[in-house]
Amino acid sequence: MKFSFFALFLALCTCCFAQKGVLRVEPANVAKDVVVDDLDKAYQDITTITVTNTSNVRTSFGYKVAVVGKPSAWQYGLFSRHNRTAPYVLKKRTSNTNSSISLLPGESKAFYLVLEPSGIVGDGRVEVVFYNVANPSEILAESVVTAEIIRGAGPSAGASNSSGSNFSSRPVPTSVNLFPNPARERFFVEAPPGIKIGRVEISNALGNRLRKYDRPEGKQGYDVDNLPDGLYLISIYDDKGKKLKTLRLLHRQFGA
Repeated sequence: MKFSFFALFLALCTCCFAQKGVLRVEPANVAKDVVVDDLDKAYQDITTITVTNTSNVRTSFGYKVAVVGKPSAWQYGLFSRHNRTAPYVLKKRTSNTNSSISLLPGESKAFYLVLEPSGIVGDGRVEVVFYNVANPSEILAESVVTAEIIRGAGPSAGASNSSGSNFSSRPVPTSVNLFPNPARERFFVEAPPGIKIGRVEISNALGNRLRKYDRPEGKQGYDVDNLPDGLYLISIYDDKGKKLKTLRLLHRQFGA
């Protein structure tokens, strides 16, 4: 009797563990502030979400976007293919679902959560839910994305860097910050007067360091051109080695 009870308990635990570990989503939680100098109605913010099948069997799943809160003019859309030639075309609705997608064991697929703020600043929060197509009520994984769109100083005359961002004409910063964000080829670190930037480190969303710059790059910026699209953590130190701040940077290749 004891053996039977133990066997049943072990089977239930194994089943629960297997269901819980079917899919892995990276990043599972995103919270970012996006400063946009030229916030027009065509601007789109993109968050890359990678889903990996961590089970030992082929897995079929669907996805949907559930909007928790946003300005009324904002639109969201989730795409399973990267649009390399033109802006994403969003449907006139706040949530969407899809047909079945299958992944082999260990296989990964990227999804692109597109936010079109329609020129409106504010903050929004969405939940991207991946569910079992055989049982839609069974949630396999989810990613929560919170974004605040902030209007920057706007473009003005002056010298520009290779990323198209105006460096010399920006207002004097009051705190350590990154720009542009999202970044295409490189980003820049700005600091208030009296603070000298020293080491800068780039890590992925899991905290694994990918690059380290021991000397300040100044107007040359920090190269991210060869990194995959996604969210990165930028750790900034002063010239004495003191950590000033860790900021989130979204990297994406526009039209690449």
